[in-house]
Amino acid sequence: MRLHFWAMRECGIFERSPSFAEYYIKFIAHFVSVYERTAPAFARDSARWSADPQKTQAYLQNGRVMTDVLGLSLRDALAQLPTQEREPVNHWPYC
Repeated sequence: MRLHFWAMRECGIFERSPSFAEYYIKFIAHFVSVYERTAPAFARDSARWSADPQKTQAYLQNGRVMTDVLGLSLRDALAQLPTQEREPVNHWPYC
């Protein structure tokens, strides 16, 4: 998800169309659940990650390895999210 959102930013799509960016975050959140049922909760966080040049630079410097999430338990990962993103609210991303 992080790389999808980063690519969208690199192309300028997030800035040119914030409404499409919001749709795309929800779209990715929906479809990533096919591969990992807990992943949708991290879609908005992944979009925020892609907006932080320090984080994307660290990713590149670490040999394109996301060391900040490797080995992190689901419980610890969820604890890093804002409270309102830890559980589906109003059936997000479907609203």
